[in-house]
Amino acid sequence: MSTSSTAAGDKRDGKSNAAPAFSQFSDVPVPANARMDLDKTIILGAEDGWIGRLALDANYPLTEMYAFYEREMPKFAWDRITVVRSSVTTMTYSRGARIATITLQPRGAGAAIIDFTVSPQRISR
Repeated sequence: MSTSSTAAGDKRDGKSNAAPAFSQFSDVPVPANARMDLDKTIILGAEDGWIGRLALDANYPLTEMYAFYEREMPKFAWDRITVVRSSVTTMTYSRGARIATITLQPRGAGAAIIDFTVSPQRISR
């Protein structure tokens, strides 16, 4: 699997193309052929400074998505903080002043729901 840069979801004539762009998420890995759930996605900011929730639907088993993020997050300079594996897997990473929490849930046979939440890291004084 590799990261995806699918065609942009363009609304020039009031109609949306099927696949929104993932190129705006250059600092996180996105599985190939993943689909963004626009009803559950909310992004504030841009490029390496965005925060919010990126909701994805991927046609890969949960175990493959776990292996994908274990392998790919360090390539994007994210450091693992903790992982809890169960029927719903939660992975937490840090990068600079941001924290990423990835929640992986099974969706039927051989597919996964991915919630990728990025927030500012609280700096204690």
